[in-house]
Amino acid sequence: MGALFMDQMTSFEIKEKLGSGTDTVVMGFGSHEQHGPHLPVGTDSFLADALALGLAEGLGAFLAPPLRLGCSEHHMSFAGTITLTTETFKAVVKEALASFCVHGFKRIILLPTHGGNFAPLKEAVDEFSAPDGVLILAYTDLESLVGSWKEMALKRGITPEASGAHAGENEASAMLYLHPQMVRMDLAKPGFVGDHDEAIAKVFNGIEHVHPLGVIGDPRAADAEAGEVYIKSLVKMLLNWVHARTT
Repeated sequence: MGALFMDQMTSFEIKEKLGSGTDTVVMGFGSHEQHGPHLPVGTDSFLADALALGLAEGLGAFLAPPLRLGCSEHHMSFAGTITLTTETFKAVVKEALASFCVHGFKRIILLPTHGGNFAPLKEAVDEFSAPDGVLILAYTDLESLVGSWKEMALKRGITPEASGAHAGENEASAMLYLHPQMVRMDLAKPGFVGDHDEAIAKVFNGIEHVHPLGVIGDPRAADAEAGEVYIKSLVKMLLNWVHARTT
């Protein structure tokens, strides 16, 4: 199987594929926000690209262009961050869903990779009235995703605190695998490496209150080979998640 890149197809090609029974689409939801001194502001969107592509390839599905802006108000004290309000984000989600439904997509899979998008994405899907026969699957279990990262990191001797929840070892490793030219490991420094619950309790009031670098975790042990394992393992987990809800 392979992914069908919607933005590279003509409208007529898309209609033909829909008519022949290819009616699943995957859409990623990233962000444009600071990721410390060592990772680019597009990190979450690059992760969304990779995971959504892997999922679309595994399902033989359409790959929609990702939403590259998210709910990033808690990062606005750092230059370069661009944020949407919750209501704007939810409106975009619902209007994208409506567009998919109009054209006959029957299985719509939504994949966020930025923590601030998980809750509003769930709210948008819950508020959307899908036509009969349309299944919308949104992966909105943030704790499960973070937990999967940490479990994989622990297998290579990386503590959960170093693995982190924002620009730590896990995301740095993934970016070294996906886009090494964008990573500045010479600038990588540890951020907040304390209790995860303490960080989460503070982060949405402004990540600068968690750590002045805007980093939760320690990226210094990042490794491209580990990043490859992380990305491929997460794709496999997501495929299993979809199959469990569609078979």
